[in-house]
Order: sequence, then C-alpha cells, then structure tokens
Amino acid sequence: MTMLVALASAALVAIIAYRIRLLSASGMIPATLVGAATVIGGAQWVVLLLFFFISSSAIGVWRGAERDRLVGALIEKGGRRDAAQVLANGLVFALAAAFSNFGSVDAWQAVGAGAIAAATADTWSTEVGTVLGGAPRLILSGRQVPPGTSGGVTLAGTASGIVAAVLVSLVVMLVDWETPLLAIIAGGVVGFIVDSVIGATIQERRWCETCSLDTERRIHRCGTQTVQRGGIRGVNNDAVNLAGTIAGAAVTWILI
Repeated sequence: MTMLVALASAALVAIIAYRIRLLSASGMIPATLVGAATVIGGAQWVVLLLFFFISSSAIGVWRGAERDRLVGALIEKGGRRDAAQVLANGLVFALAAAFSNFGSVDAWQAVGAGAIAAATADTWSTEVGTVLGGAPRLILSGRQVPPGTSGGVTLAGTASGIVAAVLVSLVVMLVDWETPLLAIIAGGVVGFIVDSVIGATIQERRWCETCSLDTERRIHRCGTQTVQRGGIRGVNNDAVNLAGTIAGAAVTWILI
C-alpha cells in the first residue's frame, strides 16, 4: 500500500510537471520512480527533492529566451527534462532515500544531501552563468570559450553554485538532519567543479561542418549530422552530471 501511494503521488507530480512543460514525455516515468523512492524515504526527503526541482526549474525558466539565443545551437537539450536528465540529477538521491530505510540513516542522509547539493549547485551555476557570466573560461586552461561550452566557468556561475549549495545545507538543517552544513556545502561545490573538469576534458565534443560551430548536438539545428571532434564517445552532458552528483554524495559522506 505504501508503494502504491508513493507511486500515485509521484505520478501526479510528474503529470503536472509535464503539463507545465518542465518534463518531457520520456522524463515522466523516471521522474515518477525517483519521486516514489523519495516518498518512501519520508517527508524530509520529499522537501529536499522539491527544493531542487522547484528552484532549478525556476532558474531555468528565468530569462529562458535569452539563454536559448546564447546557447541553443550548442547545447544538446532544451528546458524540458528528459529521462536521462532526470536520472542524472536524481538517481543517486533516490537510491539514498530508498536505502535510508535500511542500515545507517545518517550515512544515507549524507549521501542524499551531497547528491542533491551537487545537482542544485551545478544547475544554478550553469543557468545563471550562461545569462550573467559573460564569456566563460575553461576551468583547467583558462582559455575563453563561447557561453554554454562544457567545462567553461564564470564568476557569476561559480558564485551561484556556491549559493545553491549553501541553500541546500540550510534546507537540510530545517528538516532536522544531522549532516554537517559544511560537509553538504563541500559536496555541492566539489560536485559542480567535478562536472566542469570532466566537461572540459573527456566529455564528447562535436562539430557542425555546415555552420562551422562546436556543439553537443548529434543533429545540429541546421539539420546537419555532426562529427565527433574530441572527448570520449558517449560521455555526454548527462553522464557528466551523474558523475558530479556521485562526487558530491561521496564528499559529503566522507566528511560526516
């Protein structure tokens, strides 16, 4: 009965998110499963997931047209989260919520807090940095790159990521978890830094020969099939985001 209630409530939220264009059709089932696992973890887990989802969605909608103009030709996906995006940001958190019913609750709470802090910090740093950051620089070389380039960082984006990690730690404090605030902040910051480092080094990079533009898209906006120009094939932005959440979870868990 508990599982049915969890699935039903999570499915309702997923349907609403789809109707208001925050989720794609492919994202509905993974979002339902992530939400159900979170509900099973308890109300505190639900509060944290809702904070991530609502704040990240709001940040994404904010100045969305301007963001699309700046990076629409480069990034692979738009504002509606698909299945891979849902799992990249929510899988580690959902597993921690489900497993918190077994074993050490404090340890699983630390894993969940670090994962959601990393996911939130990365989303905020990307969305805000794209609009307000100006020309980013690659995190390892300092070379200036176009807005939206994976591995590119800006002062505004970095500051936003830190603020997001701090806010997640405050929400964790409000739900009365024992996870130290500094451990959560560290997990969030390390998570989005790891995301940027992997994005700058091994993430697959592609090239549109028609437009002479770098892109993450396999089919560019002009309709041209793009070619791989660097990185490891298959290591896309979703894989990088998943690695960031794992890193954030691991750092917070280590520091408790």
